[in-house]
Amino acid sequence: MKRNLLALALLASLAGTAFAQSNVTIYGIVDNGFIKETGSDITMGQNVLNRIGFKGSEDLGRGYKATFQLEKRFTLNDGAPTGVEWDGAANVGIAGPFGAVRLGRVNELPTETFRKLDPFNQESVGSMLLGSLRSARISNTIRYDSPNFSGFRFGASYSLGENTDKDSRNETGTRLKLADADNDGYAISLKYANGPLYAVANWSRLADSNDSAVWNLGAFYKFGPAKVSLGYEKTHDKGYKLGSEKALKESTQDNWILGLQYAIGAGRINASFNYMEIDHARDWDGTKDIKKYSLGYEYDLSKRTTLYAMISHSDFEDTELSHSVSGFYRKNKESDTIATNDHITGIQFGMTHRF
Repeated sequence: MKRNLLALALLASLAGTAFAQSNVTIYGIVDNGFIKETGSDITMGQNVLNRIGFKGSEDLGRGYKATFQLEKRFTLNDGAPTGVEWDGAANVGIAGPFGAVRLGRVNELPTETFRKLDPFNQESVGSMLLGSLRSARISNTIRYDSPNFSGFRFGASYSLGENTDKDSRNETGTRLKLADADNDGYAISLKYANGPLYAVANWSRLADSNDSAVWNLGAFYKFGPAKVSLGYEKTHDKGYKLGSEKALKESTQDNWILGLQYAIGAGRINASFNYMEIDHARDWDGTKDIKKYSLGYEYDLSKRTTLYAMISHSDFEDTELSHSVSGFYRKNKESDTIATNDHITGIQFGMTHRF
C-alpha cells in the first residue's frame, strides 16, 4: 500500500513538473444566425467563423520557447468542417528575443493585417468586397514575425508551391490547368500600432498563382468612441494557363474601403463604404465597378457573448459583372442558374460566443 502511494506521489510530481514547463490553451468561437440575400432563400450562417483550437508553448530557457497551434473550422448549423482538416492553423515554431518563426499552415500576412481596416473584419454580409487572390490562410509556409520596435513590426513569409511538375498531365494526356502556375509564394508586411494609430503596408505573391501579386496599404485612427479607417488594395491576377494559351480570367482590381466604428455603451455601430474597380482582360473591354454599403450593430451581453445585426447593399455596374466577381454568385430560386441581379441586398443577425 505504501509503495502504491509512493508511486502515485511520484507520478503526480512528474506530471506537475511537465505542466509547469509547458502551457496549453483551448479556445474557440461558436456563432450562428440567419442570412437573407437577394435571389436566395433564408439560410443559416455565421458572422465570425466557427472554430476550436489548441495552442501552447514550452519554455526552453534564456528567453526562448517552442510554440504550436492547431485549429479546426466548421459551420455550426450542420457541424460540417470547412476546408482542410485543420483549416484554421497547423504549425510549430520557435519564439524568442529575435521574434517568432512558424512552419506549416498560418495566417497570410496581407489578409491578417489589412482586414483590421474593415469594421466587419472581411466576414459576414457586411464584409468589404474581396479580391480574387484573397487567401486568409496559407499552407506549406514558413513565417517570421519581428519583435515590437516602438510600435513597428515586420513580417515575412515564404510558401512552397504544391504543383511541382510543369508538364503534369491527366489520365487522357491533357495538360492540367495549373501546369504553368507552379510558382512559390512570398510576402512582406510592415505595420505600426501605437496608441490610437494603426498603419499597415503589404505585398504578396501567392503560391501556384501564375506569379500573380497583391499589395495594399491603409490605416485607422481612434479618437474617443470612434475609429475611422481607410485602405486601398491592388490585385494583379494573371489567371491560369492551358499550355501556351493566353491566361484565363486575367484581371486587375482596385479596391478602396472607408470604415467607421462608434462605441455606444456596451454596443458598437459598424459602417463602411467599399468601391471596387475591375478590368477583366478576356471577359470585357474597359473597366467596371461595384459599390457596397454596409451598416451593422453589435451588443455585448457579456465579455464573451455578443448579439449582432447588419444590412448591406451591393450595386454592380451591370449583371455581367455580378456573374464574374468571386463571392457574388447567387442561385435563382426557380432554377439552379446564377442570378442576374445587378443589385444585391443582404440582411444578417445572430449571436457569437467566445470561449
